[in-house]
Amino acid sequence: MAAERLSMRKLRELLRQRLELKLSVREIARSLGIGVGTVNRYLYRAQAAKLTSWPLPPELDDDAALTALLFADEGKAVASRPEPDWAHVHAELRKKGVTKLLLCVTAHAC
Repeated sequence: MAAERLSMRKLRELLRQRLELKLSVREIARSLGIGVGTVNRYLYRAQAAKLTSWPLPPELDDDAALTALLFADEGKAVASRPEPDWAHVHAELRKKGVTKLLLCVTAHAC
């Protein structure tokens, strides 16, 4: 299950505390009542989006624009390896002595 995103108000406050006030990750986490890992993830996204100064540029005053900038990579499929030919796998499994492990090792189907 995916974690719920921070509200835009908290996200903007997180960025302000880091970029303007220069607070540490732990101080930000404590003040916003969120985890240190969560703060790090959002700061990593901000760094990747090249957000380095506060206040944010005027074009990012809109929540949708900031969301699009920080979460541009969400929803894209991650291609790790090709899908096996499942029809071939099922046909091979019907043969005597063929196991899933054997198919996996010989055909790299797993």
